[in-house]
Amino acid sequence: MESRLAQSTPESFAAEDVRNTLDRILRSKYFVNAHKKKQFLQLICDFYIEGRAHELNEHILGYDVFGRDSSYNPAADPIVRVFAHEIRKKLEAYYADEGAKDPIHLEIPAGSYQPAFRRYLPEAAGESLEEAAPAQSESRAKPGRRRSWVLGLTVSLGLLCLAAALIGLAVSNWQLRKQVAEIESTRNPSSYAPLWTSFLADRNPPLVILSNPPILRFTNPSDEKSTTKNSIPLAAETIEALKDKFVLNPEISIREPGDQVKQGTQKGRVVTERNQTPRLIISTNDYTGIGEAIGLYYLTDFFSKAGRNISLKQSRTLSAEDLKNHNVIMLGGVWVNEWSSKLTTGEDFLFTSKGTIENRDPQPGEESEYVPQFDRRTGNLVTDYALITVKPSMSAVNDLMLLAGIYSQGTEATVEYVTNKNYLDLLNQRLQQGGASVRYFQALLKVGVENGVPTTISIIALHELALPER
Repeated sequence: MESRLAQSTPESFAAEDVRNTLDRILRSKYFVNAHKKKQFLQLICDFYIEGRAHELNEHILGYDVFGRDSSYNPAADPIVRVFAHEIRKKLEAYYADEGAKDPIHLEIPAGSYQPAFRRYLPEAAGESLEEAAPAQSESRAKPGRRRSWVLGLTVSLGLLCLAAALIGLAVSNWQLRKQVAEIESTRNPSSYAPLWTSFLADRNPPLVILSNPPILRFTNPSDEKSTTKNSIPLAAETIEALKDKFVLNPEISIREPGDQVKQGTQKGRVVTERNQTPRLIISTNDYTGIGEAIGLYYLTDFFSKAGRNISLKQSRTLSAEDLKNHNVIMLGGVWVNEWSSKLTTGEDFLFTSKGTIENRDPQPGEESEYVPQFDRRTGNLVTDYALITVKPSMSAVNDLMLLAGIYSQGTEATVEYVTNKNYLDLLNQRLQQGGASVRYFQALLKVGVENGVPTTISIIALHELALPER
């Protein structure tokens, strides 16, 4: 049974239908790990829902999705056109596979960035389209009269095209002025109020603290003997348990218990130095979480758009003096950032030693403890919980923002929430309810995770911290 999708015309759909259609697309294998393409589709669908799809152009997409500034020239930088082409191809592949029976299909017509939605209609049996032959007139117009009619039609069409061009030029000029005004407004701290006011009003750059937890890693031939003398040997059964966890480069020497050293790409082998048993050492300064690293990118992009810089420091080198002299943004919770556990006075939500978040003051509808969820078959994380905490720092003039999940994916989600315009608008609205702005608070987020990537983020609780105003 064939689809009548191609024969249908674009329709207007309710916001819920659009969000459901977009959600199915973003969860598919074609988009789930394509962050920029997901952001592109999310933006154009948000504009559609807000009735502003006609405003979409390369300048808006270049600025909001790809971080371009007011000097962006689409003629010299075709990134938006390239991504739009790639997304159209992915949508075609999606609707030929997973999304073939979706009730509503999303298209991005060539030459436009406005999304179009069409309803999926199965072809009725025996239905066909008939082409009507044009009727021919029995009488013929006189040659002179026909030439006069053609000339008049040509002039009319020419005037219509000129009028359309003038209208298009006026609209384009208005949109350009609006975009410049929007870009300039982002440099005003009040545009991000109340969450970011103190951080953006400060002329000194905020200090961003990147977690660097202790990690066990395999030894390698370049390690000093002083580093490896306290290394931990792996038992044979441990090596067996690690099978199917590593894929090796053909040039790497490998060995299984009782085997001679081999070369190859076999799965299930553990990387090891030639003629030695695999060993582990503790690394304290080399690593940070994937979520923290992506979060750092979000923050850098956010402050750059606001015309600000940031300073960066690893958590192991953070000092009390830093906390006194700077507005600080700390990435990562108590499991990866030792300072997170030292700065919890007066907080309602706390990370626990059980790998959960405790709610010490549950409000109606809230739970006393939030526990991450896993897929029982694969063991993969499917739901994380995370906290956005804003409170005074150690001095009388600076603020501290802690962005942390129980796992790294939750940390990434918190940073996305406070830097993404749509999420940030929702959070600021919550902070300004009742006419008075909340300055110090904790927001608890629920984060859906697929294939190690945060996909859905929602606030499930917001508590004002009972701290004195300055």
